[in-house]
Amino acid sequence: MLLSCDPQQVHLVPSQFVTVCTKFTAAAIAIKSPISAVAPLQAAVCALQPSITHFTPLHAELLKVCLLSKCYSAAKQTLSMELLHVDKDATLVTPRDLLLYHYYAGMVYTGLKQYRQAVQHFVLCVSAPTHVLNTIMLEAYKKCLLCSLIDTGEVPKLPKYTSPTITRPIKNTLQPYTEFSDAFTAGKHAELKTALEKHASVFTTDHNLGLAKQCVSALMRRSIRTLTETYLTLSLEAIAEMTALPTAAAAEKQVRDMIASGQIHATIDGTKGMVHFNERAEQYDSKATLLQMEGAMDHVIGLATKLHELLGSLAVDQNYLSRVAAQEGQPQWEEEAMLSK
Repeated sequence: MLLSCDPQQVHLVPSQFVTVCTKFTAAAIAIKSPISAVAPLQAAVCALQPSITHFTPLHAELLKVCLLSKCYSAAKQTLSMELLHVDKDATLVTPRDLLLYHYYAGMVYTGLKQYRQAVQHFVLCVSAPTHVLNTIMLEAYKKCLLCSLIDTGEVPKLPKYTSPTITRPIKNTLQPYTEFSDAFTAGKHAELKTALEKHASVFTTDHNLGLAKQCVSALMRRSIRTLTETYLTLSLEAIAEMTALPTAAAAEKQVRDMIASGQIHATIDGTKGMVHFNERAEQYDSKATLLQMEGAMDHVIGLATKLHELLGSLAVDQNYLSRVAAQEGQPQWEEEAMLSK
């Protein structure tokens, strides 16, 4: 039973253990009960990890069954762990496992509508070192693009070290996504809806139609927020016309929803059909804001400390130094050629 596996015994036969867990996951999915694999895989991950900061091949398996069962609470618990160590010998983790982990993590955060965190994981997937074109990375970029449009209204900026092997296909072969994002960033509502209808079959095949539809709503909300920066008072009819909403009533509903969620600050004069935009009341001088800032600072200091420790360990790691000196720019994983499969 995976729930009661002995870590000492697991570390004696890690390959067989990973195989058993993978087949167990496949069986749970085959009988349409992925949720039954969540708790056993959580125990299996802990048994295989040399420490709580180690990646394992089972992390991706766990996130996969969490996604399929929509058990996001278990996924968030896993994602809250700071996984910093990749030890191929101890856990048999491969580059494909890491790509899948970040891809599934991005999908979990997308399901939770936490688009900024989703983009961060998708970018980690897309920017991983590679010399071969990988389907996982391309699919991650598609979702990354749509999540970034929803979150920031902009195309995601990939790190400079992202391999040309992946950036060239992004520019040359993802034409439907490029056309869609160009219409979004230009703020052209009609062209965006046209692009959505034109490429609906592509988005459906990629399982991204829902995200694409959310981009249409996101552009409308972004347009309304832009109006708050330009006008003090505006009629509901004008708002509907400027944001491609069908009627003044639809504009009123959208404005009310945005006020209720704190996205804009405004008051609606229903009798006159006017919207009065107000300045944000928050002065960022409350106790809650101070506590939030202190928590963020503590988190940053903790990350900086861990980064310093990792850099220190690399500086004296002879295997790492010799590899960098002798194989700079070469694949560091013998399985890397398998990534495209």
